[in-house]
Amino acid sequence: MDALVAAGTAAAGPGAGIRVVLVPPAVARHRPDLAVAHGRRAFEAAAIRAGVSLRVESVSLFDRPSAADPGAVALLAAAHVVHLPGGDPDRLPAVLRGTDAWAAVLRAYGRGACVAGASAGAMALAARLWTRDGPVDGLGLVPGLAVLPHFDASRAGAWRRSVDPEGVLCWLGLDERTLVIGRPGGTWLVAGSGRAHVIPPGAAGPAVSGGPGESLEIG
Repeated sequence: MDALVAAGTAAAGPGAGIRVVLVPPAVARHRPDLAVAHGRRAFEAAAIRAGVSLRVESVSLFDRPSAADPGAVALLAAAHVVHLPGGDPDRLPAVLRGTDAWAAVLRAYGRGACVAGASAGAMALAARLWTRDGPVDGLGLVPGLAVLPHFDASRAGAWRRSVDPEGVLCWLGLDERTLVIGRPGGTWLVAGSGRAHVIPPGAAGPAVSGGPGESLEIG
């Protein structure tokens, strides 16, 4: 979370408090209250380490009607960090795509906010993603990309055959407790405790990997 708090600080500006909004539809079938509580604690601890002021809120977007709620839309539009926790990969695109809530996230992103996802959340922000019921289109914040969280090289082939049989996508594999910070078309910074692995379109395995503090070209 330290890297996300740093990104939120940059978005908020010097001396301003950071507004973090958690978006938990991926855990709607499980315990969203626990996911929100865990995220809140993690962000607050990171803010203490960074010595910055931070406020964490959440929006109860568990179906498409709730994604039109004006209060949720306003929170998302004003956020400095929007975070999508992990869970069931299929829920995020199904709930958010084409909604007022997602439009608000894009507005925040357009003014410099950090939009981040963990596990299924990261998968959903890409162009295409694996689900138990077959591949689906993602939210497309990072076009031309698919994400393989909890990276395991032996699993990469099966996911790619399912999601990307034509081999047109770049794949990003992320080790546990690892993330990348950046924007499409630019350089991405690896943060956390593991490594990030880039598999170019059509390639059999990672062409390049990077560890904490290293930069990667993705896409």
